[in-house]
Amino acid sequence: MAPFTSPPSAKKQRTISTPSTTIVTSPQGTTTFTSSAGGVTGTVSGQLQQTTPFVAFPPILSSSIYRLSPDGAPDELWSSRDDVVYSLGFASDGRVLAGTGNNGALLAIDGHGVFAQLAKAGSAQITGIARNAAGKVFLCTANPGKVFSVGPEYEPEGTFESRSFDAQLFSQWGRLDWWGPPPATGASAKSAAASGGGPRLEFFVRSGNTEDPGKEWSRWFGPYSKPGNAVEAPSARFLQWKAVMHDGRPGDGINWVSLAYLPRNVAPVVDAVVLEEPGVRAQGNTVISTGQAPSVVLKMPPTPNTPGVFVAQTIAPQKFEQPPQGFREKGYQSVLWSAHDDNDDDLHYSVYYRGENEHEWKLLKDKLDQKFYSWDTTALPDGAYYLKIVASDAPSNPPAVALKAERESERFEVDNTPPVIEKLSADAGNRCTGVCSDATVVLRFTARDASRSIDRAQYSVDGGDWILIAPANGISDAPEEHYQVSLTFPSTGPATSDREHTIAVRAYDRFENVGSAKTTIIVPGSKP
Repeated sequence: MAPFTSPPSAKKQRTISTPSTTIVTSPQGTTTFTSSAGGVTGTVSGQLQQTTPFVAFPPILSSSIYRLSPDGAPDELWSSRDDVVYSLGFASDGRVLAGTGNNGALLAIDGHGVFAQLAKAGSAQITGIARNAAGKVFLCTANPGKVFSVGPEYEPEGTFESRSFDAQLFSQWGRLDWWGPPPATGASAKSAAASGGGPRLEFFVRSGNTEDPGKEWSRWFGPYSKPGNAVEAPSARFLQWKAVMHDGRPGDGINWVSLAYLPRNVAPVVDAVVLEEPGVRAQGNTVISTGQAPSVVLKMPPTPNTPGVFVAQTIAPQKFEQPPQGFREKGYQSVLWSAHDDNDDDLHYSVYYRGENEHEWKLLKDKLDQKFYSWDTTALPDGAYYLKIVASDAPSNPPAVALKAERESERFEVDNTPPVIEKLSADAGNRCTGVCSDATVVLRFTARDASRSIDRAQYSVDGGDWILIAPANGISDAPEEHYQVSLTFPSTGPATSDREHTIAVRAYDRFENVGSAKTTIIVPGSKP
């Protein structure tokens, strides 16, 4: 049973219907199964770059049946992750019979994944299959050990119980619908007319909150004899249906069964919020960088734990979100977050902020559909702040039932004020007589920031390269740091004139704000 689809009238309403689609994704590739009450079709598409004659099945699958051609090439006929094949045989019509466990089901394999469940033994495993000349099939079972005979004639009365369907969430059940093969023709039609029409079908449903039906499940509700009846089963997570056929003939059956259901809406979850370093701007991959801003690696928020193999009972395409790109851009702050919704609803996000000593949240940006946001912090005063991410499933729900979830970030700081250079001086030596040695200039200055620590300081002489200078105490860890360095200017020989030099200094805080200053000095020359 299985997929859920969304009818146009109500996006949140889903249906259990057959044919069903199951997608299994693993490192070996992607496998898609389509099943129905009378059969399952399957296709396999891998991620291989070249065609291979045989692709191993993903390890999650329990059993597979292959047909080998005369030249030895394998052809997959059937596979399942739920049933284990214990025995094989042939029916009178040439179809392959598979005895399975641990549900004791006898399957008829039509080929390429299409199968029908012919019978279900009272034992756990069907361990042997044999057929006599008259076409009767004998089954050997285990747990407990028994021998059954099957066909080739059909029983006019029969019952089929589906496996319990997991809606994943507490759900309300809707209308039941089904479809069978067209009316019989020829001799079968005459037989049907003599018996008063086609087969009589009755459906029953029951629900519960455990995977295996037990005493805690509801009773069977029904019978429902016409498609489109609203079922009476109480809301629950699991559901099972049962079909009872009366006055059946060869060829009668059920091709698909559909039951609409509405999962209870649950609030989304904001799993994590990550703040980037100051001066980093996050952009979507659709934005083309001009190359002027250097790219950086963003810190990505953790996602919810997921298994290595993902199985989805849905025909809807899986959502894939490309991660944003990061670029250096002064004054920008970026935040990334991860979130999920158990209803698989579309989510919109809002970003709020507040100062460290404030109590009210202010809206920074709303109606975001991506899980990141960057903004220019120059519009905010310097200080410490907090962010709050609010996720809403309103795009997929009516306003009365839409839900929200929120998560706050860690503390972060905004600082767009550069340090100030103070007490800048450069003392040169006196004029000398004759041939002078190199002149020494002592450079002194103080770098001060309003609230943050000084990160580093540099100096440059006459527009040359910037040279790093250490503070007087050896470590930059305070809002005010003192610097002193001796600069040497080589002598050019006797009888030189005074020489002018420009010395520039600059200091950075940890937010890459920079303050600078310069001074001009005269280095005395030598007298003859």
